[in-house]
This record gives sequence, C-alpha cells and structure tokens, in this order.
Amino acid sequence: MVLRKLFLLCALAAMISTTLQAQHQPDFDPAYQFVESGNLVQDKNFYLLTLLEEEPSLRKPLEQNKTLQQFCKQQQRRTNKTADSCKSAACLGASLLFDNDEIKAISSALEQVYKTQPAFRATLQQHLKPSGAFMRYESLPDREILLDRWKEEAIGLNYIINAYTKNTGLRYPRIDSAMYNVHSDTYAKAVKALWAAYRQHPEPSCLFFTPALRFAMDLLALNKKDHAARHEPMSATNEKPLSQLGKVQWDKYEYSVILVLGAGPDDHSPISEMNKLRCRTAADIYRKNVAPFLVVSGGYVHPFNTPYSEAIEMKRFLIDSCSIPETAILVEPHARHTTTNMRNANRILLRNGFPLDKKVLCTSSKAHLIYASSVFFEKVCLKDLGYLPYRKLRQVDDLSIEYYPVAESLHEDPLDPLDP
Repeated sequence: MVLRKLFLLCALAAMISTTLQAQHQPDFDPAYQFVESGNLVQDKNFYLLTLLEEEPSLRKPLEQNKTLQQFCKQQQRRTNKTADSCKSAACLGASLLFDNDEIKAISSALEQVYKTQPAFRATLQQHLKPSGAFMRYESLPDREILLDRWKEEAIGLNYIINAYTKNTGLRYPRIDSAMYNVHSDTYAKAVKALWAAYRQHPEPSCLFFTPALRFAMDLLALNKKDHAARHEPMSATNEKPLSQLGKVQWDKYEYSVILVLGAGPDDHSPISEMNKLRCRTAADIYRKNVAPFLVVSGGYVHPFNTPYSEAIEMKRFLIDSCSIPETAILVEPHARHTTTNMRNANRILLRNGFPLDKKVLCTSSKAHLIYASSVFFEKVCLKDLGYLPYRKLRQVDDLSIEYYPVAESLHEDPLDPLDP
C-alpha cells in the first residue's frame, strides 16, 4: 500500500513537472517552411497577407468573394480619382487607408469565407500556428487568429502609409522617419510617379488589400527602409556558429548564450567606444565557459541612416580585437531597442533548437542593465511589444542579468516595419 502511494506520488510529480515544462514550450513547428512572396520586407511584416496572396487555396475563395472584391475595386477607383487631383503625398496616401468600418466589414467577409470554405480552413491550419509568426494568438482558434491578425496587419499598413506620406504616428521618430521632406513638392512628385506606374501596370488579379500593400511596400523602398530584409536569410548569416550546435554538450554550460547589447556611435564611426567596451566584457565572460556562444545584437540605428549595423561591427571587433572564434558568434543585426535586442535574440534560440531550459546571460553597461532590470523597462516592453520578452529576469552583477526566453518573441510586429 505504501509503495503504491509512493508510486502514485512520483507519477503525479512527474506529470506536474511535465505540464509546467510544457507551459514554456513554444507551440510551433521548428521545421516550418515560410511561404515567400519575393519581398522579404513584406513577408516579415505582413505574413498573413503573403499567405493570402501566395497560397492558391486561400487566394481563390477571396477572389470569388464579391464583398472582398468590392474593396479592391473601391481602392482602385479612389487611387485613380486622387492621382490627378492630389497635390501632396498625404492626400494620395489617404485614399488607401483602411478605416475602422472597412476593417470590420472585411473581417466579417473573411469570417464568412472561413466558415464556408473547408480548403481555406485546412490551409490556414497548416500555417497559422505552425509558423509561430502569430505566437501571441496561439491560444486562440484559427478563426480568431485570422481575424485578429488581419486587423493587426491592416493597422500596420495604415502605419506605413501615414508614416511615409505625413511623417506622423511613428513609434520611433528619431530613427524611423522618412528619408525626405514628405511635405515637399519633390516628394509628392515621387509618390505620384508610383501612382502612374500602378495605372500603367495594374495588378492582373487584385485582392482586397493589394493596392494598399503595394503602396506601403513602395513607400518603404522609396525611403530606403529595407532594414527588415538586410542580412536575411539569417540561417546563412549565422551559418558557421549554427553548424556547431550539434556538437555542444549543453550540460557543461550554465547558459545557452551570452547576449551582448549594442550601442551605436554618435558620429559616423563603424563602432562606438562604448560598444567596444561591451564586447571586451562579453569576451571575458565567454572565456569563463559559462556559455558556448555569444549573440551580438544591434541594427542600423545611430546616427540616422548609418551604413553600419552594430551587430556586424561587434562581430568584427570580437574576432579581430578579442580573438573570439567566428564559430562562437551569432549575429542579430535588426534590433534597434533593448526590447527587441532580447526579443530577436530569443527568436534565434527558438528557431534553431537551443535548449529553452537554460537561461540567457545578458551583458551591457551598468547603467543600461539598471534600466533593463527596472519596472520602467517592463512598462516599455508591454507598451511596445504587448508582452515581456523574458521570464525570471534577475540581475547577476553590475555587468550582467539573466533571464529565460519566451515563445511570444516569435510574434511578428507590423507596427515596427523596420524590425517586425
């Protein structure tokens, strides 16, 4: 009797442990193959729209839906009408913005397609949760993911159009603003040239979002905001360190990686003195064998329109000046804020099979880590990301903090088009 009770208690403990571990396991397929449109900026910002465009079993019922086709025709009529009458970029852009009523009406039509088209539902099931791109919605049924993500991506299209025709609504105006004076006649002429191209080369088959998506992508290209596509695919950028993963004996290490937060220069130097100092600190920590890899994180941030990625220059400095082997350095070249430093590093770990039961050791300057450990930073994460990109964050010493990565980091954010 005693042995039986003991056995039951052990089984219960094991079940609870397994359940708790499962709560922190991402519900996505690491082997998932992303559908591509030929435009990586689009795919990373608007993956649902890419799916609707590129998957025939999704596209066909949308083309056959009269309500959804009407929205495309409305946008085309508006652009044709305003192309001749508008004298500013803002006026042109306004014709392609989705208002709340349109977003709701499109949601209702999408829901009807979802309910009545079995192939549509089956194809979505193959992509929505397995991709991980909509991870914040993973607990929802596919129908709700479809509708919530459509709304999110519609708002994202509006964000780009407003940002690069009016220079308003930017989340990070100091580093995301337009390359040109959007209120100038010269810029209006450049945007009108896009309109002329649309007339001359209309889309052969138009979905309800096609005109707005095409315009948003062209605005980003016009303003040289291709940041999201730079250094992609990341599997190639990080090919050498990733090739070492299978050789790692993880039980020898306390941490999965050492994350090094970047710091951009104030001038046009490739790397700042502060960034060099952070790299030296990271190299010293790495030599203590607490983790098998370094992750250097930082995009094209400061000064405005810099040609240098913090992470790329950090990797170069670690190799050339700190004698760290290239096979130990993972590059994360897109993040422009502390929130996305952590989020994007997590994505590398999640996408490539790093053990999630090991913590990340994060190093930076003392002042930076005081901020990253603060309640204020929590509020910034919740405001900008909608979640905390870490759990059990703890300050280890003046120059390092530790945390566990969270699966929500995979969620792609169309309201940050330079680093979604």
